[in-house]
Amino acid sequence: MRSLERNKITIYYALYNDKIPIKDEFGNETGQYTNGYEKPLKFKIRVSANKGESEDNAFGKSLDYDRVMNTTDHKFPADEYSILWIDRKPQLDSNGEYPVDSGGNLITNHDYTVKKVAKDLNEWMYAIKKVTNNAFIPKRNTTSH
Repeated sequence: MRSLERNKITIYYALYNDKIPIKDEFGNETGQYTNGYEKPLKFKIRVSANKGESEDNAFGKSLDYDRVMNTTDHKFPADEYSILWIDRKPQLDSNGEYPVDSGGNLITNHDYTVKKVAKDLNEWMYAIKKVTNNAFIPKRNTTSH
């Protein structure tokens, strides 16, 4: 199944960056961690309308996913740790960081995650799952290590 340009849509994806320590109200590390992600990037890719049924099930029968993305561009770096914005756009503040509200929650959360990647000689397929409840993704401080 080749990806025609007219069937592609623009999505945004963010790659997993690092685990980030969670701090308490005094700035001390709690011993717990959360996932950190790079800034979202654009990519044009074919996204199915819904999961549906077919004779060929590239991801098996036990994987829980909602849609499938496919591309013949083997430069697309998303993997099972990536997050996606398909039905909405990510919002970044003036500093290029993920904006959060007073409760520490993202203002624009991602709406899909990659569940599984199936790579073929000609085409790469991604099983993706709709996210209903997003966890906090902290701002990533890239200046200090």
